[in-house]
Amino acid sequence: MKKNLRIVSAAAAALLAVAPVAATAMPVNAATTINADSAINANTNAKYDVDVTPSISAIAKVTGSATIPGSLTGSISASYNGKSYTANLPKDSGNATIADKHGNPVKPADLEADKAYTVTVPDVSFNFGSENAGKEITIGSANQNVTFTTKDSQSGSTVSGSTVKVTLDQDGVAKLSSVQIKDVYAIDTTYNSNVNFYDVTTGAIVTTGAVSIDADNQGQLNTASVVAAISSKYFAAQYADKNLTSDNVTYNIETAVKDALKAQKIEVSSVGYFKAPHTFTVNVKATSNKNGKSATLPVTVTVPNVADPVVPSQSKTIMHNAYFYDKDAKRVGTDKVTRYNTVTVAMNTTKLANGISYYEVIENGKATGKYINADNIDGTKRTLKHNAYVYKTSKKRANKVVLKKGTEVTTYGGSYKFKNGKKYYKIGADTKKTYVRVENFD
Repeated sequence: MKKNLRIVSAAAAALLAVAPVAATAMPVNAATTINADSAINANTNAKYDVDVTPSISAIAKVTGSATIPGSLTGSISASYNGKSYTANLPKDSGNATIADKHGNPVKPADLEADKAYTVTVPDVSFNFGSENAGKEITIGSANQNVTFTTKDSQSGSTVSGSTVKVTLDQDGVAKLSSVQIKDVYAIDTTYNSNVNFYDVTTGAIVTTGAVSIDADNQGQLNTASVVAAISSKYFAAQYADKNLTSDNVTYNIETAVKDALKAQKIEVSSVGYFKAPHTFTVNVKATSNKNGKSATLPVTVTVPNVADPVVPSQSKTIMHNAYFYDKDAKRVGTDKVTRYNTVTVAMNTTKLANGISYYEVIENGKATGKYINADNIDGTKRTLKHNAYVYKTSKKRANKVVLKKGTEVTTYGGSYKFKNGKKYYKIGADTKKTYVRVENFD
């Protein structure tokens, strides 16, 4: 059960330490918030093929001298085999029904703030393509407030649940009788209070967090230990009537922990145990049921008795000025490593999205997520189509060597344009001014 928190000073905040769990523990069936692009009760160990995500935006009516009616809009999407799909919905948006907690029908114009509603959308279908025709799939949702209704393909009887099995038709279409979303709250547009995270001990607003937990003698942690560590230090709340309260705010630390581990590809057992890394970050998102505002607290979890792994690395000389790129092969900022300087990189190259090989930059034994084109380090082997001289400048040769047609030469990085307007490649793994005209390779 959540308690109303009233903090009038930093000293009073210390009272929260008596029962920190009450300030932060979320019920299993926490509310589905409007603008639900984030599922606050994600089942990270879900066993279904298709993950359905309703995005519902409900606005509460505003009463006064001139009443402003409420409204309900939204969409339903799904992910299947790594692809995203948008649901085919009834043309008449009025077909979606809204009910209050007693099951009484409510019109969108009459939606009120601080009340939970159930939204039911009938006749929802997804077209997964003819290549999936005839397949039997299981449909579910990361949001545990979502349920589905369909007809059994064999008996024709109605089946409802948080997951349902559906057989795709000859066109690869999955048909659902309805999608239902419970505990939808309408935004109070007159309520402007922000959601913040607070330090349990001091009552101060925090934007980042950190906790330290020791692993057991097998190097393992349990998700419950991480949840307890975070919830004992931080809570999310929102001001209402000049008092700080968590009643309007929902968040699920356990889900955030599991999502963080999943992102690092760390397996969690059925009872919550996992092999602890030295450090990982948990992003806890809290959302207000009252006005839809949210805040995310990144919490760094450190496990002191687990060694911080060092990435194997090597020192390489940059042979051509090199920019940094991210994992999507997009340039990062304007910084560059100038030629003939050394850089510490991974032992092997990695092919990025553009098909080009890069070295990841390593700093203090850690992978940085920044990459340098391997051509600027190792060069590219090219075969001469013509006999070629080696130049020092546009007018002077570097030596008397004549490179013969058919010779394989390693060039480094992109070409340089000299004063004579011609382009040259740097050759030779050294700092000497040795260049060959690009045209000799064409």
